[in-house]
Amino acid sequence: MKLPHPSPRQILSIFSSMLLLLACGTGHGQGSPGVASEVLESAPVMFRGTTLFDVSSGIGSLGVAERAQAIERRVGTAAQDAETPLDALQAVERGSSTDLLLGQHLLLTITDEEAAALGRTRAQLAADRRVALATALARDRQDRSYRQLLLSAAMSAAALLLFAVFAYALIRGTASAGRRIERLRPRLVDVLGPRLSRLLSPAAIADALFGMVRLLALITGLVVFYFVLQFVLSRFPWTRGLADELMENGADALSWLGGGLLGYLPKALNVLLIIVVTRYLIRLARWGFLQVERGSVTLSGFYPEWAQPTYQIVRFFMLAFAAVAAFPYLPGSGSEGFRGISLLLGVMVSLGAASAVANIIAGLVLTYMRPFRLGERVRIADTVGDVIGKDLFVVRMRTIKNVDVTIPNSLVLANHIVNYSSSAESHGLVLHTTVTIGYDVPWRRVHELLLEAARRTDGIVDQPVPFVLQTGLDDFYPRYELNAFTRDPGRMSVIYSALHANIQDAFNEAGVEIMSPHYVAARDGNRTAIPDDYLPKNYQPAGFALNWPRRSPTPQG
Repeated sequence: MKLPHPSPRQILSIFSSMLLLLACGTGHGQGSPGVASEVLESAPVMFRGTTLFDVSSGIGSLGVAERAQAIERRVGTAAQDAETPLDALQAVERGSSTDLLLGQHLLLTITDEEAAALGRTRAQLAADRRVALATALARDRQDRSYRQLLLSAAMSAAALLLFAVFAYALIRGTASAGRRIERLRPRLVDVLGPRLSRLLSPAAIADALFGMVRLLALITGLVVFYFVLQFVLSRFPWTRGLADELMENGADALSWLGGGLLGYLPKALNVLLIIVVTRYLIRLARWGFLQVERGSVTLSGFYPEWAQPTYQIVRFFMLAFAAVAAFPYLPGSGSEGFRGISLLLGVMVSLGAASAVANIIAGLVLTYMRPFRLGERVRIADTVGDVIGKDLFVVRMRTIKNVDVTIPNSLVLANHIVNYSSSAESHGLVLHTTVTIGYDVPWRRVHELLLEAARRTDGIVDQPVPFVLQTGLDDFYPRYELNAFTRDPGRMSVIYSALHANIQDAFNEAGVEIMSPHYVAARDGNRTAIPDDYLPKNYQPAGFALNWPRRSPTPQG
């Protein structure tokens, strides 16, 4: 969250300061006394967390910062000497310098150059710093007295005790509020209404309310503990500086937070306006596509089942446009850290979401290709089943064994899709099966028996009429293919099973064996395999011709 913009008075003050510094720097370059540069290099002298004064020049080999640290050590050492009275703090002239002494302790030395840099005389500067040191040492001795330490310890103990009582009461109050929220849970259904209760359950709302109460109690406890800690630390001289720092930081944080919130209000109104407009545009788009889906509005070339997928696409682009429009008004949107995080997230998404993007694109293609609809019987790759769900990522199928199969859209698009249901209602789905019967059975008889089996099968329609094809004349038997129509592809496996059973019954009742005979024939002695209807009435199988070898006459003895 950014800080509020500076006022015109602050801008004018900053601009004047810059001009003054520029003028001082230019004068120093021309040989004038370097007052401005020395003032800018001043360092504070701290004692018990409080700034006594600033030093703006070094002495000898000590720079400004080293000199300030040396004075702090000397003052700290002198403060440990409780026997030396503060009346012994005096300024001693040393020719071109003045020393401030507390008894035998040298605290600091003041030079003419330092006094001139601050626009004072050496005596005036020595008097001012003597007063500052005397005041600080007197307060330190008073704070470190036994009476004051006991009083500070008692006040600190009382403050901590009061905080403990407050914390206990806060915990009990939070628990009591939780019990009241729990008792109000059954009444939340009447307050919210049935529709909102289905969206947000009373249990979830009760948990959210209790979480807010606990968060408020935690924040209150931390704020009170912050002020108690600052009070306890300010009671003792050794930690008073830390207490002042805590108070200063807390005040700065509150000022920054309050100013930032007030400065962010115009941008917050812009974000709110974008959210409201986007929300109503989405509701309008949803209403329009719902009318198309219900058939109340018809668009040429636009199918009703396209309404919901198209609405989801339009909704996504609306939200994306709203996010892009609101992004510049978000807190910290222009910071380098926010940009770095955005870049990192973009790289992570681009590297890790390649397959997800491929599935989304494939899902969009499948949606507008319309290769199948919900409830239809299809074959995708090696899976046969009914389509029970589809979205931008996957297609869900349920096989005839009631096994749910989830197939990614990219895999569906990469394989061939066989739809058994798309033409079944209008043209009928052809179920076909093949049998092989020997050449000794007339083909017309086989056709009659196969068609009779089709007429007996439940699920086979009379129109279109079933038919038989002879798909092959092999060495030992012809192949007969029965083709029958059904309008119920969901029962395809059951219909096939019943059709095969009826084929067996029809052939058995006619005394025809369903076999695939193989012949080993001696053609001059076996009966021909041609059906009897095509043989002469006086046909007789030819007998075997046997040739016996002649015996040679035996010689007469």
